Amino acid sequence: MEIALVFLAALLWVTVTLSILSAIDRPERKARRQQKRAERSGHRRVQYRPAVSGPEPGKQGRQPRRLRPH
Repeated sequence: MEIALVFLAALLWVTVTLSILSAIDRPERKARRQQKRAERSGHRRVQYRPAVSGPEPGKQGRQPRRLRPH
């Protein structure tokens, strides 16, 4: 019976300690996740610019100007 009581006390101590440590670290982990998400979404954005600066003489009417990512 005493052994079960010691194991129960140890389990309770570990559980409380881990929950306290997790609660302390939570805002920092949330900030890191938000920063990573912002960095990833920043790389996904593609900025477009015209492929041709203006209409070239003699090539009018062939194809419309296309936008290309850079």
